[in-house]
Amino acid sequence: MARKQRHDRQSNEQELEEFLGALTLEGRSAHSIGAYRRDLEALLAALPGPLDEVRPADLRECFRRQQQTGRSPSSINRAIGATRSFCRFLYEEGRLETNPAQALRSIRLGPPLAPKHLTVTEVQRLLSLPDTDTSTGRRDYAILMVLYNTGLRVGELCALGRDDVHLPAEGWGALQVVGKGRRLHRLPVNRPAADALLAYLADRDDGEPALFLNRSGNRFSVRGIALLVNRYLRAAGITDRSGPHLLRHTFATHALRARPNLRAVQELLGHAWVTTTQRYTHLEVEDLQAQVAELPANHLHGVSLGLALPNSGGAPRPALTVQRASTAAAVGGSGPSPTEQAAGR
Repeated sequence: MARKQRHDRQSNEQELEEFLGALTLEGRSAHSIGAYRRDLEALLAALPGPLDEVRPADLRECFRRQQQTGRSPSSINRAIGATRSFCRFLYEEGRLETNPAQALRSIRLGPPLAPKHLTVTEVQRLLSLPDTDTSTGRRDYAILMVLYNTGLRVGELCALGRDDVHLPAEGWGALQVVGKGRRLHRLPVNRPAADALLAYLADRDDGEPALFLNRSGNRFSVRGIALLVNRYLRAAGITDRSGPHLLRHTFATHALRARPNLRAVQELLGHAWVTTTQRYTHLEVEDLQAQVAELPANHLHGVSLGLALPNSGGAPRPALTVQRASTAAAVGGSGPSPTEQAAGR
């Protein structure tokens, strides 16, 4: 294939628009397109010349400077991924003689931080706040219930139409959702969330197709839902975490604790890769304590260790004592303990 070189930044900017247009045709969300645009515009501005004159070392240096400025590793890796995709697009279209990003590698990340989530008590406090004696309160309650009980992304929630909701009088309901990459999937809706939706829809006497309307009677925007959720979070005394995505994280965390089926939760969340869902398999201190509590050692009453442990007042505590007989019984043995065997050698 003949390669056609470009020698100015303006042509790269035009090619960027073509690339973003191709991503749009692939079904990428507006949010993803915006992230690609920001990352690639920053890259083109930082490079020493147009892309057909850029060396792999120039790209590595660009991202090294981003690290030095304190940009987060995950954001840098997102920009690296965008750069690889953009350069591959230009190479395959015949705009570049060589692909300078072909060998570009992501930077190493530490152990992923567990997504922030709410405790069950905090969820109960949050859901108790909407005044369900009013139509606005019933709407807000339905929004919070759907976000928590389905794990929807806020963009997916805003895009829902009334025709996307199936709510029988009894049993489970369902939502038809268009997720990332325009993937269509059907989500189950439990009875509490279904009842909340039915109560809200009973107040609707308009012909608007959108499921959730703001006070102006228009479809809720992502920002509008974020403001609503944050207002209730603050009212619940939750100020260190925010945003509707917090309820998605909470849904995933609680779902995996209730029934640790990673594949099922992946499907519910609409993740393309199970590794994305694995972020939610984090363990709290209580989880670790519960795991250790199941060890046989917790039922052992062992030998006197002769240790005098100081208490908070500085005085020694009684020595730790355990009964050997209980030790043997707990591990299912009836013969002498390993200590006794050693002593008898």
